[in-house]
Amino acid sequence: MAEIILQTRGLKKIFPMNGVAVQALRGIDMQVGRGEFVSVVGPSGCGKSTLLSIVGGLMQPTEGTVLVEGQDLPHLSERERALLRREHIGFVFQSYDLLVDLTAAENVEFSMVLAGVPRAERRQRAMELLERVGLADKADFLPDELSGGQKQRVAIARSLANRPNLILADEPTGNLDSATAAEIMELLVDLNRSDDVTLVMVTHSPEDAARAHRIIHMRDGQIEETRGGSNR
Repeated sequence: MAEIILQTRGLKKIFPMNGVAVQALRGIDMQVGRGEFVSVVGPSGCGKSTLLSIVGGLMQPTEGTVLVEGQDLPHLSERERALLRREHIGFVFQSYDLLVDLTAAENVEFSMVLAGVPRAERRQRAMELLERVGLADKADFLPDELSGGQKQRVAIARSLANRPNLILADEPTGNLDSATAAEIMELLVDLNRSDDVTLVMVTHSPEDAARAHRIIHMRDGQIEETRGGSNR
């Protein structure tokens, strides 16, 4: 395997629910190499999205180690985790999570604003990314003026704004029709191949999962097995 960009050891997450401790993750040991594309699959409630939230620094584990670029997320301060997310991690969500009052270009620019990138530079970068995802002509459109597939393309462009090493995608085609879903998957595979961006994707789609280098199967908060994909 290539240099390790993401690693978890003994990762556990317990949620209190109606006075009962519910174990969402039961000791996850996982490694992802730089430039790898990994799919995480399994039935609803098996812990896939919880795992993605923890490795992205959006949620704290109950127990265990999470290393991203050699930094142990659970032991970082909130400010340090936010900085690591901004500099190294891009997120793509099923619900797009675009800011409704901002145009497509402004949504792509937003994380660069937080990073202090000068206005002219971030506008140029946003336009380059929108061109990359085939939406340069929609730069001034608001999210409500875009189709679902177009919104997800904007979300992918936004995830690349600060040149992350790792993209975490949670059901990126879940709200799309089959033809649009295929286009989005082609875009993600191309980014992984041509830009060497590491991609970890949670999905319910066997077809989408098969595009990865490896497929991690989860059940009941544990890794059941790992198989090779195709990355075709």
